[in-house]
Amino acid sequence: MKLYLKNTPVYDIDNNNLLDKQRAPGILQKHPSNETFSNWLHSRYSSNTNAFARISLSREVLDKETHIFNLSDCYWIADDNTISFENASPYLNNHKDYTIPTFYTNGYLTKRWISSTQLLKCGTNIEIEIECSRLTRLCHIPCAKVTHYAKNAIVIENFTSKDVMFEAADVSGRFNPDNFNEADILHLFHLKGFHMILTDAIFGNGDRHAGNFGYLRDANTGEYLSMAPLYDFDHALDAKGTTDNLLLDAINISKSNKQYKEEAIRISTIIANNTSNEVFRKRASCILKQLKE
Repeated sequence: MKLYLKNTPVYDIDNNNLLDKQRAPGILQKHPSNETFSNWLHSRYSSNTNAFARISLSREVLDKETHIFNLSDCYWIADDNTISFENASPYLNNHKDYTIPTFYTNGYLTKRWISSTQLLKCGTNIEIEIECSRLTRLCHIPCAKVTHYAKNAIVIENFTSKDVMFEAADVSGRFNPDNFNEADILHLFHLKGFHMILTDAIFGNGDRHAGNFGYLRDANTGEYLSMAPLYDFDHALDAKGTTDNLLLDAINISKSNKQYKEEAIRISTIIANNTSNEVFRKRASCILKQLKE
């Protein structure tokens, strides 16, 4: 059995042999082993709390039957070369109404792919996610577009394709996903990382973890291109005041760097002037007050 990126074998699973370091998942580039591969594979699985993805098949059987295809990257597994990426990928083929990629949609909320470009997500905080996406894009910060779908449901536009894929930070092998802070984010992503820290602070988003931000990679060469567009604001309003660490840390980081300060003022001004959400407006105004004193 081998792990492929498109039609290029990158890791021999049976013999624990890294075949193409440049194209392999980041965590396998750093620590090639069966244990690392298993951890990487587990990170792809939908949570048991995702009602759309609950199944009775064992994971081993499921992995072989579905080749672990998803709609975030172009990795898949096979034990022979009788099929090709072009003939099997959900980017290019409809798999039973996109059931297969739904099995590999990580996260705890109920989600389902309804096409190769649209992820349906259910929850109780959907209007807030729509507003966070709108405001972030209004600030010209790359962010997945979120639109209303039905009661308690939104559609998130896929920012990946057969040529550009997403790799979550927790499987990039570039830092410890269980022990990182704002300094690590700034070191890896620079200004784009600051944009994430700042918008999370304004929105009071207390659930930014290493599985819901990361990199865009070239799906043909494996090259790391940039930080991926922001997404997943369903924990916005976890913080609603003006004295929490999310807000205070963003203010202190803004004060430490001229470019960050200018961006914080620009973004906070746009959000304060263009949202009807009183908490967002209050938190953005707090940042402006602190930075203009």
